Amino acid sequence: MDNNRRYMDTTIRGIRHRRHALWLTATLLAAHVVWGATDVARELVVRTSQQVIEAIKKEPNVAERDPTHIYNLLNKIVVPHFDFDTMAKWVLARSWKDLDAQQRQRFVGEFRTLLVRTYAVSLAQYQDQKIQYLPVHAPADATDITVRTEVRQVGAPVVIPINYRMHLMNDDWKVYDVIVDGVSLIANYRTSFASEIRQGGIDKLIRRLSQHNNGAT
Repeated sequence: MDNNRRYMDTTIRGIRHRRHALWLTATLLAAHVVWGATDVARELVVRTSQQVIEAIKKEPNVAERDPTHIYNLLNKIVVPHFDFDTMAKWVLARSWKDLDAQQRQRFVGEFRTLLVRTYAVSLAQYQDQKIQYLPVHAPADATDITVRTEVRQVGAPVVIPINYRMHLMNDDWKVYDVIVDGVSLIANYRTSFASEIRQGGIDKLIRRLSQHNNGAT
């Protein structure tokens, strides 16, 4: 888990005062599918958040004791509602078109695993943050929306706005970016990965992600 925390600190720049942890926690708590009218969407997000919060509170130290349990929880609740293919494509930007089918599959898999491992780190830092869900402003037939939330740290006056960009895919809403205090998750990783690709190429980046995800140093 220490390796994950160090990697997160070096790749998500621009999010200060541990805001990356707030983002990760809130992403876990609010990333479930949003469907239909805005009132229905908001209520579904709230219900899902309560479900995950209850799971965390039942086993408050499980993230450090048994990371596999947390990975399974994330894979069940969160992963199905993220569009990792689109996220991977946008993160790699121009480099995506240079990848063959096998490279794309490998990168998407390692990128997904990286995010799941990073979310698991955030669970170890969960301290009963308060999340306020704001109204969703979108027409009834919208296929691309933003779900806005605000996260309040217990005992601190700072409010962190966290927005989830989502689009409709095959009748399901999927998250394709998370914006924390104006800073995009996609943009942060794009900068980091672009630098690595320039220095060593895409295969080297994929190998390093694989080694990191498997606990190698």
